[in-house]
Amino acid sequence: RSCSIGPSLGLRELYFKLESCNPTGSFKDRFASLAISHMRANRQHTCLATSSGNTGAALASYCAAASLRCRIAVVETAPLAKLQQMMACGAEIQRVRRFGADPKTTQQVFEHLQSKAQQPGFALQISAYRWSPLGMQGVQSIAYELHEQFPSQQCHVFCPAGGGGLTLAVARGFQPMRTNVAIHCVQPAGNDTIAGPLRHGRSEARDVQCISMISGLQVANVIDGNQVIDACRRSGGSGHTVSDEEIFATQKRLAREEGVFSEPAGAVALAAVIKAADRRELDPAATVICLVTGSGFKDATSIEKMNRDRECPIVDLDAVFAAD
Repeated sequence: RSCSIGPSLGLRELYFKLESCNPTGSFKDRFASLAISHMRANRQHTCLATSSGNTGAALASYCAAASLRCRIAVVETAPLAKLQQMMACGAEIQRVRRFGADPKTTQQVFEHLQSKAQQPGFALQISAYRWSPLGMQGVQSIAYELHEQFPSQQCHVFCPAGGGGLTLAVARGFQPMRTNVAIHCVQPAGNDTIAGPLRHGRSEARDVQCISMISGLQVANVIDGNQVIDACRRSGGSGHTVSDEEIFATQKRLAREEGVFSEPAGAVALAAVIKAADRRELDPAATVICLVTGSGFKDATSIEKMNRDRECPIVDLDAVFAAD
């Protein structure tokens, strides 16, 4: 439950779903654990994947545990901490120029890896229903847990989206159980493939030139976007866009006001809730849930930016907090 930000917005029931507590620090463990389990069951030996960071870190970890080879094509701007996590677990990684930012390049990467994955014993693992529907069923477990915690309340669940797989997984997870959960899709304004079309009544997502710097949400082309629009609209949810500046400011607020240490992508949902509350789009008594999708340890650069107004001086013993 939010200790500070919710009350300041007039929202009495604001909650954070902390996916940063998973083994590799993000919600992608839910995808990787099931995807790699299916590979083991099928006696496949080589995982081919794409990632902006967290998917790769999770797949690398679970492949290491399963003694599988892991090869990952990574978005060019992926944070160093995520690359280091992949390499620490033994993955072979390559950053691809313009991957993630340019829709044509991004699609070509997907198609190239799909072709290579036709080899015996290989499997393509991309965290989207379009490419890896079996693994994505693991992400639906977020909805199962939320249903157990909030079994009857009218809920609004705000989900950050790049390609839209997470948002679609949450919607599909709730679908057979209940109809009183509105699923909201949130994107950086610089990668507005889904949220804008959803909000403005369109039925199809769109390719964009991605200019957002929010790691994990730089997916310039349509992947699961059309299905996301349909699922969110049927649930009663909407689309929300937030600027990179709003996201970084919210990341700082999460840490300073709630003690929640999140990477920028994990603050996206809350940034949208803040805007929606300012617009009076949310009932003050409604249960509102923000998915905090990854740990602050994933993106050291953003933490350094957050702490520009802080310092850690070295002092002699007689000077320890002497001014107070």
